[in-house]
Amino acid sequence: MKTKPSIRRVAFVPRAMGIFVLAVIVLAFAAGTVGREIGLVLAGAVFLTIWFYCLAMTLLLALLHGRRARRASIQVSPMEVAVGTPAEAFYSERDVSPLAAPRIGIFQLPGILVRCRLLLATKDGRRIDHDFSPAKPGPHSFPVKRRGAYFSAYDEFAVFDILGFFRIAFRLFPEATDGRADVRLLAKPHPAGEPPAVNARAGDSDMKPEFSLQRSDILIDHRPYVPGDDPRRINWKLYGHGGSLFVREGEREPPPHANLTILIDTEYDPSLYGRSESRRGIDLLCENALAAAIACTESGMNVLVGSLDGALSPDLATALAWPAARPMPKPETRGRDAGAKADDPADDDPPGSQPLPVAPIDRGILVMALPRSCTETALDAFLKKAAGTRTGACPVDLLFACHRDGSAAPSKGGAMDTANPLSSVEAERLAAAEICVSLFNQRPGVKARLAWV
Repeated sequence: MKTKPSIRRVAFVPRAMGIFVLAVIVLAFAAGTVGREIGLVLAGAVFLTIWFYCLAMTLLLALLHGRRARRASIQVSPMEVAVGTPAEAFYSERDVSPLAAPRIGIFQLPGILVRCRLLLATKDGRRIDHDFSPAKPGPHSFPVKRRGAYFSAYDEFAVFDILGFFRIAFRLFPEATDGRADVRLLAKPHPAGEPPAVNARAGDSDMKPEFSLQRSDILIDHRPYVPGDDPRRINWKLYGHGGSLFVREGEREPPPHANLTILIDTEYDPSLYGRSESRRGIDLLCENALAAAIACTESGMNVLVGSLDGALSPDLATALAWPAARPMPKPETRGRDAGAKADDPADDDPPGSQPLPVAPIDRGILVMALPRSCTETALDAFLKKAAGTRTGACPVDLLFACHRDGSAAPSKGGAMDTANPLSSVEAERLAAAEICVSLFNQRPGVKARLAWV
């Protein structure tokens, strides 16, 4: 049974405006009393009346709705949406018993409001905060502008005054979702306009290799059908005449079913990327990975997608909603512990990093990553393990993706636009990517390259 987090259920928050107005009231009374200014005393009394009304009515309304807030919950539907598609929040209240009396509408006072707040956030800091009135029936739509897996520790049922003096919030703990690690919303990316080239040989074939033979309907180029032949090569006209199955010798077999795994390395180098730039970089990796996966799937390949945040999945767009930008471990944490042995295989992964999922040896592998100034990362540990387990298999296709922060971008051929030169930060990322390509190409079983996305 899941336990709720150990945080306060109710939070009373005197806002800065309320404290400031109280200070003004005290000063007005003090100055009016000392200087015998009746105007200051009257102004202080007016502000005190308003201030006290906001405090008393906020507390009263919170007391009246306290039991309702303990029954309340907010659901998000649907759980999976494409970026740019709105999602909906549904307010509901759990019945304490089957014989519970019908609930009345949500009571509000003049100047005192009751609102619900949906609080969602990704692991890399993206947020969705949506306020709505629980008194209004029906779903409450909100926009989903950024890709990601959105989680929530709690939502809020709040009572506050319109002047911003006081706010009392009841925290609504979301119920556990079905095996999704408490994720409440998956915002799936859109595929990029032009997919990157996939150079990885796509693993073993489930069918016979393709023959480069010409199509022919001559009888001598037919042979009897044997189990294992592709049924699409059967000449049904001959079957209609003689009742026996023959296959065409000269017709091409359909392309083999190939296996491909696309992995997103979500680590970024803080010396090259800020927080917002890293999130945008991971978004571009996911968009291009989705475009490549769709193109490979349409060509007959069996494609799986994965990242640091989840296991391999054939559900392409949904799997690419999970990756979240992660800073690379600091240099002092990348080395081995002082007490660890130098040849300890369990210390291959850098401390503080999570390894990429292991891909089967019968699959081609495409890894997409951002440039970095250090190679001792989870990607390095993955490639070392892959080199040891994939002896004789096709090389790992490693793609370091660069992007422009502005609207102008180099052509797909790599030619630079002289009218829009690279900024110093972009040039530094490009230099780091070129160094990474050079270093990783020296490793056995790795084919590294650079691509603009």
